[in-house]
Amino acid sequence: FFFIFSTIITTFLIISSNKVVRRYNQLSFHKQVIDHDLGLAKKVQDSLFPEKNEINGLQYAIFRKSQQMVGGDFFDFVQLREGNVGVFLTDVAGHGVSSAMVAAILKVLVSNMPYRLKLNPSGLLDYLDTKLHKDFGTHHASAIYMYFDFIGKQITLGNAGHPYPIYSETGSEFKEITTEGSILGYKIKSPISKSISFKLEKGSRFFLFTDGLIETQNLTGNLLDIVDLLAILNKHRPESDFTKFQNGIKIEIDSFFKGVDFSDDTMYLVLQID
Repeated sequence: FFFIFSTIITTFLIISSNKVVRRYNQLSFHKQVIDHDLGLAKKVQDSLFPEKNEINGLQYAIFRKSQQMVGGDFFDFVQLREGNVGVFLTDVAGHGVSSAMVAAILKVLVSNMPYRLKLNPSGLLDYLDTKLHKDFGTHHASAIYMYFDFIGKQITLGNAGHPYPIYSETGSEFKEITTEGSILGYKIKSPISKSISFKLEKGSRFFLFTDGLIETQNLTGNLLDIVDLLAILNKHRPESDFTKFQNGIKIEIDSFFKGVDFSDDTMYLVLQID
């Protein structure tokens, strides 16, 4: 009886062990497939970002970090007639592949929308608000669009629920640009954002960012709030060389978050008018 019982138990354990091994191998294979697909998705998303660091009268530097391999933070330049430029930056709610796909769709929408809207930040953001609400009711986004008119020497800006952009006019102190606007995708109001305009000045600088930058705690439990961010920007404001200026900012931000992973997709864009 003992021999029979031991044989049954041993057989059961062997069968169970084989099932576990097969299941483990299946899961390992599926993980490899998922990792491969995510790696491909990252390559595709990376290819959508601008490659140069200078474009039609603008120098720029970009930092971005997705919580997963891909994310919903995205920016792009919109090439316009007569050398004018649009700058689009968005933060799609959520994380991962779905947010990255919506961000890619927003890029396509901006690229293919009627030309007149690319000259009108309020109209462009209102168009995106309508499309998101109609076609992607479960996804929402904040966004900024800036139109640089180098011919008319004017900048027009619209902000749909995004953190206020920070601006320094030709070496002056960095300050927030107060704007009016609501999150895209809810159809809260029309137009979704109110455009503001100001003079385009050579040497002026902008700092645009997504909320992951100011909503992540460092090792001591502190947040990089707007006061701290302005202090960093104004500390390096006297540096006339753009590369040294943006490198100094990056070093200080990296030092603040040293040893910490961002709790959300995070991106910031530094711009200078040449």
